[in-house]
Amino acid sequence: MSLVEFQQTADVGRIILNRPEAGNSVNPALIADLGKAVDAACAAPVRAILIEARGANFSLGGDVRHLAAVGDGVAAELHDMATRFHIAQLRLCQLPVPILSAVRGNAIGGGFGLALSADFLICSDGARFSTGYSRLGLSADAGVSYFLTRAIGARRAAALLIDARFVPADEAVTIGIADRQVPDGDLDGAAEQWAAELAAGPTSAIAAIKRLTDEARTNSLAEQLDRETAEITALAKRQDVIAAVSAIAARAKPVFEG
Repeated sequence: MSLVEFQQTADVGRIILNRPEAGNSVNPALIADLGKAVDAACAAPVRAILIEARGANFSLGGDVRHLAAVGDGVAAELHDMATRFHIAQLRLCQLPVPILSAVRGNAIGGGFGLALSADFLICSDGARFSTGYSRLGLSADAGVSYFLTRAIGARRAAALLIDARFVPADEAVTIGIADRQVPDGDLDGAAEQWAAELAAGPTSAIAAIKRLTDEARTNSLAEQLDRETAEITALAKRQDVIAAVSAIAARAKPVFEG
C-alpha cells in the first residue's frame, strides 16, 4: 500500500498522506511515495491540487524512531531524506495550478512544511501547528523557514522555530498560517468544495499571480511593473478571458478553460 496516494476527482488532483497508524510521520518510504504522487500530479490533467491526510493527524513530522535507529548516521540520513523530500516539494510548488492543503490534528515539522507548500490552507478547529525542530536541537527543513517567513514575517517565524510551541487553529488563522478554520466534521467537505471552486476558476491567472508574487520578493518596482504588464497582456489574449470580459459585462457567469 502506498504511503502517499494520488487520486483524481474531476479536475481536482488529491495527494493523500496514508500512514495514519504512525501519524503520517515522514520516513524514507513515505518520501519515495510522495515523489511518485507528485509525479502523477504533474502528469495528470488537473486544474487544482488538494493535499490531505488520513487519520487523526496531518503529519507528526519526521519519524523520530527511524532517525534514532540509525544512531551516529543520523546526519547522513537526514541529508538524504531532506534532499529527496525537497525535490518532490519543489516540483509540487512549481505546478501552475492552485494548491490547497487541508489539516486535521497535528501538523509538525516536515508535515507542517508540506501543508505550508500550498497556496491556501484550511484546517479543522482542533488543528495544531508546530515547527518541532528545536526540540530535537535541529533547525528546519521542508521549506518551513521559507514559507513561515513569507506568511508571518521573519521575526515571528524565527520565534516559532525557536520555541517550537503549538499554534492552535484560531491563532493560525489570525496570524496568517491558515486561511480558514472549520469544525472538524466539516473539514473534508469544505476542502473538497474549495478545491472544486479553485479548479473551476481562472487557473492561468492564478499561475500568473503565483509567479508575480514570488518575483516581487526580489524585483525592483520598475521590474515588477514590467512583469505585471507582460502577464496581464498575455492573459488578455486568451479566448476564455475575452469571453469572460463579455460575460461579466453582460452580468453572466464566466467560464474558464485554463
